[in-house]
Amino acid sequence: MDAVVSDEDLVALILSQGIGPASFTAVSLVCKSWLRVCRSDERVLRGVALYQGGLTKGAFMKLFAITSKEADGLPRSSHKRWGGGSYFLYRGDAVDAVLAAGGIKEWQKRIHFRGEHPCIVGWPQQPDCFRQACLQEERLRTQAAQRRAWLLVRSGK
Repeated sequence: MDAVVSDEDLVALILSQGIGPASFTAVSLVCKSWLRVCRSDERVLRGVALYQGGLTKGAFMKLFAITSKEADGLPRSSHKRWGGGSYFLYRGDAVDAVLAAGGIKEWQKRIHFRGEHPCIVGWPQQPDCFRQACLQEERLRTQAAQRRAWLLVRSGK
């Protein structure tokens, strides 16, 4: 069992198939080999970013360690919120643009720099605990399921 769990290629294949940003944070804390996979495999990073089809601006900025100004220059779509206002959604073309600008090595440098300077203006504040991020991710999934169910009921299907 230990040989399977510590095989970095197998871990990368599994992680690239379906984990969100909060799970990505939790998985990187499991052991050093899993952290190494999370920090060095572009497929895993791309899979996290496209887990639900795209990321909001805040989640995109946190995952790729970019500033708000840098995120504004990337391809995105604007959507209306249920309670009013709007949000930006970054999809595959934005992920490709970020990774094309230096790839995984440049991302590693940004992550390292951000770890050393967490209070730079333009970066969203880090959550106190990754548990809060996990709960938020689960809450968003539940809300999306409730909305789909509500739309089905409303349409009479």
